[in-house]
Amino acid sequence: MYAASVAFGCVALLAACGESATDDGAEPDPESGVTPGGSSSSGSPGAGATSGGNSGATSGGGPGATSGSGSGGGPGATTSGSGSGAATSGSGSGGSSTGDPTLVGFAAHSADGLDTTTGGAGGEVVTVTSYAALAAAIGDHTPRVIRISGTIAGPADVEMLDVGSNKTIIGLGTGATIDGFGLDINGWTPDLVAAHGVTCDLDKASLFTHVSNVIIRNLTFINSTDDSINVQCYSHHVWVDHNTFRKSYDGSVDVKRGSDWVTVSWNHFVETDKTMLLGHDDSNGPQDTGRLHVTYHHNWLDHTVQRNPRVRFGQAHVFNNFANEISDYVIGLGTGASVHAEGNYVDTVKRTSKEYGGTDLTWTDTNIVVETLHGGVENGKGFDPTAYYAIRADPAADIPAIVMSQAGAGKLTGME
Repeated sequence: MYAASVAFGCVALLAACGESATDDGAEPDPESGVTPGGSSSSGSPGAGATSGGNSGATSGGGPGATSGSGSGGGPGATTSGSGSGAATSGSGSGGSSTGDPTLVGFAAHSADGLDTTTGGAGGEVVTVTSYAALAAAIGDHTPRVIRISGTIAGPADVEMLDVGSNKTIIGLGTGATIDGFGLDINGWTPDLVAAHGVTCDLDKASLFTHVSNVIIRNLTFINSTDDSINVQCYSHHVWVDHNTFRKSYDGSVDVKRGSDWVTVSWNHFVETDKTMLLGHDDSNGPQDTGRLHVTYHHNWLDHTVQRNPRVRFGQAHVFNNFANEISDYVIGLGTGASVHAEGNYVDTVKRTSKEYGGTDLTWTDTNIVVETLHGGVENGKGFDPTAYYAIRADPAADIPAIVMSQAGAGKLTGME
């Protein structure tokens, strides 16, 4: 096990750095990586090199300069520069007892033309303090590290801001906040909507560039008028890590419409309702089947309601999460879902799982359930995540202390 403290410099982090059937509303109630253990870092600060005693070590050249000459990312940009080096490589494995920044899980899987998820590593580094600056920096496909300082509030008429490929979006310090809008990782842009219709249906996959290689870290999302983070339309290789999500109108982190290779790790979900949706519609099997691979690990599900996650068609690896005071269910099993759950700690929930047309759940005996009213369904037929990466999960008994101390925004120190 690692020691309990987490202290990573800003530069190093940048390098690493509904619907009924359509889920539009609340769902009816039918009843009323490696545990690196002894890893070490080498190289000068910002070198990005990390090596551990177990598999899944990462290497990279660091993010490059965090300040320099040249134009910024639009109004409100305060620094710019260029960087070099990859953030993370390899397939990843296991978890970590200290909120370690190493990427593990499906977002580190080599597929669809990418070896792993590196975000904006190697690109320009900009710091933004306004919505206009963020919008100017985020939408293209040029590699870029976007550092958010302070609170950025969106215009009243904006629900979601489109995110392009090859971006690291990372908050500085402990107070970086997105207020009133969400981030849409979605290549189906407004011009395509105007030309071809609202949705990126299966027969439209060849009409547009699919967004990929996106990292979102150390941000707090509040007052979202739609989803806080939406991954859709064949987007792939996305890492959502060390963020805090508070109540939003819709989902906190939704993954749907043929998207793939996503890791959601070390986040804190506070009193959210439709928390994490994987697969949006029972009729979307032709687009989703064989895709929607997502790893959910070391998240704190804190007084949430449901969808922790809810899965359709996808393969979800749910490990080392802490779920406490859940008013409905932890895992929802929809049509075509396949879920492997291990090493989670569940304390005071209405039910551990709930059927919505699916039953394929492997709930291993490494999970701990302290109190539940109804238990759940489990047939042992969930997929085997070791077909994709090695697993060394933390003991479930340690998860409350680990996750409560390390999950969420502001827990990665040295970010000023």
